[in-house]
Amino acid sequence: MVKMERRIKRTMLTVAILLLAQIIVVTLNVNAMQITQRNNGKHFLIVDKNNENCYKTIQGAIDNASTNSTIYIKKGEYSEVLYIKKTITLIGEDWDTTLINPVSGKNKYAIYIGSIGVTIENLSIINEAPGLYTTGLRIAASNTKIYNCNIYNTPIGITIWTSNNSIENCKFWNCKDEGIALVGGSYSKCENNRIINCTFYDNTDGIELQYASHNIISRCMFFNNTHSGIDAIAKLNNDNTISNCKIYNNVAYGIYLSGASNNKIINCVLSNNPDGNLNIDKNSNNNQIITNNDVIEEKNHETMNNGINKKTSKRNNTLLNLFTSIYKTQFNRISKLFEILNF
Repeated sequence: MVKMERRIKRTMLTVAILLLAQIIVVTLNVNAMQITQRNNGKHFLIVDKNNENCYKTIQGAIDNASTNSTIYIKKGEYSEVLYIKKTITLIGEDWDTTLINPVSGKNKYAIYIGSIGVTIENLSIINEAPGLYTTGLRIAASNTKIYNCNIYNTPIGITIWTSNNSIENCKFWNCKDEGIALVGGSYSKCENNRIINCTFYDNTDGIELQYASHNIISRCMFFNNTHSGIDAIAKLNNDNTISNCKIYNNVAYGIYLSGASNNKIINCVLSNNPDGNLNIDKNSNNNQIITNNDVIEEKNHETMNNGINKKTSKRNNTLLNLFTSIYKTQFNRISKLFEILNF
């Protein structure tokens, strides 16, 4: 009986050793750069500058990724321009220390998104290249999702030329023009975009809209921007909803609406914006300010300070008209340029 038990134990031990050896062989043959997650079939690629078994560059991983792959980026600085033309997900290990920091060409981008359904999470993104229209992220495809990112030290943080995109839980600072620019045109609508729970400070404008309608800006904070928290210029910035935002201590305006009608501003706190917490020009109509379910039909060409409407001063009108004229000229030029280039 004892001998039988010993034989069984030896047999079990042998089987265990053989299984372990097989596992080791399989493991050694798995390329560390490409891992398949069995439960959902997604393809994973790892980027790590300090690991010879991983991709050294993010673009290298992108180029070798299949559709719907996830690319995991380890901490470090990656001074490369990224061009994304397939549906993938980029995830950084840590949004403060996983940094994309190229210096692109003039008026170019750090990351270009040209495919539907791209997701980017947990990254810091900067681009200190010259040019007024240089961007951190240029979104030229729909259904893009940007989560938990820091975007700073660039003229424009994100430029959105398309519809149905989401920007959530991101921070924007030291953007010389805008944190986010929503830009439509004759060939491309900029609608149904969602900007949720984001923070904008020390930019020129937090968010700028041009020919952008039916968008949602909610639960965001705007402060210490050198012009406005939210700035709608040119025309056709209609039917947008701004809700539950805090907009304060911006150098000029809290919200400025030009050529913008049928917008709703719901339960927002606007304070200490010296040239007007809310300014609506004569080309805007039927905008509503809603606080605790009470609706105020805001009159044209007036500002709202602490709940009291007052006419814009002559000084402010002169400065405003000059600033608006400059911005319209600049953005009309860039809009036409990108329409020609089909971006």
